[in-house]
Amino acid sequence: MLKKALLFDFDLTLADSSQGIFQCVNYAMKQLGFQAYNYYIVKNVIGHPLPDTFKLLTGNGNAEKAKEFTTLFVEHADKVMNNNTFIFPEVFDVIPKMKERGFQLGIVSTKYRYRIAGILERDNLIEYFDLIIGGEDVKEHKPNPEGLFLAIQKLGVDKNEVFYIGDTLIDAETAQRAEVDFIGVLTGTTTMLDFQSQNVTNIIKDLNFLSAKIKGH
Repeated sequence: MLKKALLFDFDLTLADSSQGIFQCVNYAMKQLGFQAYNYYIVKNVIGHPLPDTFKLLTGNGNAEKAKEFTTLFVEHADKVMNNNTFIFPEVFDVIPKMKERGFQLGIVSTKYRYRIAGILERDNLIEYFDLIIGGEDVKEHKPNPEGLFLAIQKLGVDKNEVFYIGDTLIDAETAQRAEVDFIGVLTGTTTMLDFQSQNVTNIIKDLNFLSAKIKGH
């Protein structure tokens, strides 16, 4: 079946937000009395919901502490995230071309919708996206497929007409649970071997190689 819609993860798929996330994680940790974390350790947990990020980094399963961490992270992110998030250069070429080919475009992310929209507006890309599903739009975050299902419903397409494109195994599992075709992109910390170990066969180095993976239009 020909594809009609391309849905993207945001962090490390469309944009490098690692510096902003690094700053916000360590701000929240400091406020809570925890140690600061190395940049590469933080980068490796990007893509997880914030409460899970807290637990993965600290080993602390206290739900109340995770909630405090999330509040502090968001508070600091409102100040620093946009200025420390950079759209990957290839996106400025690839996204308009995909739109010209007739695809509906959307974003499904755990990142808040208003923050994604602000970054896209800053870089004059917002007009190319038909929808953004952010963390505040769903009850269950990835790998639960609720966000993908919501996007598919809003776009009025069949799940077989969609590609979901992301940089993590969480994204791959989300697509699998939604029965949506997935393309793994190597612009995050997930390696080709990581993806292949989970039976992901559609893998590209970066979004410059997206067009070759998509037939039709």
